[in-house]
Amino acid sequence: MEQIIQLICDNTSFVLAGHISPDGDAIGSCFGLAFALEKLGKDVTVVLDPYPKKYNILPGSKFLYKGSLDQLNVDVFIALDCADVNRLGSGQSLFHRAKHTVCIDHHKSNTGFAEFNYIEPHASSTSELVFRLVEKLVTPCADIATVIYAGMVDDTGGFKYSSTAKSTMEIAAQLMDMGIPFTEIYNEVLHSHSFAAGKAKGIALQNAMQTPDKRIVYSYITREEIAAIGASASSDMEGIVEYLLNTGGAEVAVFAYEKQKDGCKISLRSHGIDVGIAAEAMGGGGHRLAAGCASALPAKEALEQVLDLLEKSND
Repeated sequence: MEQIIQLICDNTSFVLAGHISPDGDAIGSCFGLAFALEKLGKDVTVVLDPYPKKYNILPGSKFLYKGSLDQLNVDVFIALDCADVNRLGSGQSLFHRAKHTVCIDHHKSNTGFAEFNYIEPHASSTSELVFRLVEKLVTPCADIATVIYAGMVDDTGGFKYSSTAKSTMEIAAQLMDMGIPFTEIYNEVLHSHSFAAGKAKGIALQNAMQTPDKRIVYSYITREEIAAIGASASSDMEGIVEYLLNTGGAEVAVFAYEKQKDGCKISLRSHGIDVGIAAEAMGGGGHRLAAGCASALPAKEALEQVLDLLEKSND
């Protein structure tokens, strides 16, 4: 962290980027650090894929870059909540052009792909790590508190996942003391969804199956089903895999949805079994109890591969 602080002090222009299909933690950590760098008088830009509308409640969209990435020059590129350089999407080109690169992350699969790496696999979220850094740089303001709180809420499932530590709750209390609308943030991040997302969950439940021993609940949605209800594959699939995991007796949940053109994305959640192993074997990554990957196969075929990997990795 001290090396990163010195790097920030010594440079002027910064590009911050999160992983493809950004979630609340990627968005919150990017915007949180962006506000801090702005307070220091730095030139800061955030590069993120389009994200679900529910995150529009968060301040920070002014930092988003909408022009051609070829026109951006950067002293320091900071990857946030991203376990692999290939997960940066369009931001990869900027990463390779930057004078210096930094990675701040909490995924155990991260091997440290940047010049400077601040990685804590046991941290609740990247947002929590960013807050620790921000506190050493500036006095946190309400905007910083809002986005960091949102990121922490999202990645801890509302402070219910096992990654939630005493330090997590202490930081959350500190953020709440700054006068943020914490109830509104919590409800918007965890519970708000579009009408199409509700219909998508219904289809996923209709398609849901269990393994013979009932330990794994799995489901899928095809691109035709997504199109028929007018849903978005990028934003209306959130929360489905968590709902499947709440099935009585289930230890693992797997959900696959097909992308607009080809292939599918797969989310894995667990109450104890290490699903990160299967995700990594499919070219993805994540955590022991929450991971994800992509496949070029249709959803049903990809699910068969994942189920086979789960069986082998947890024999």
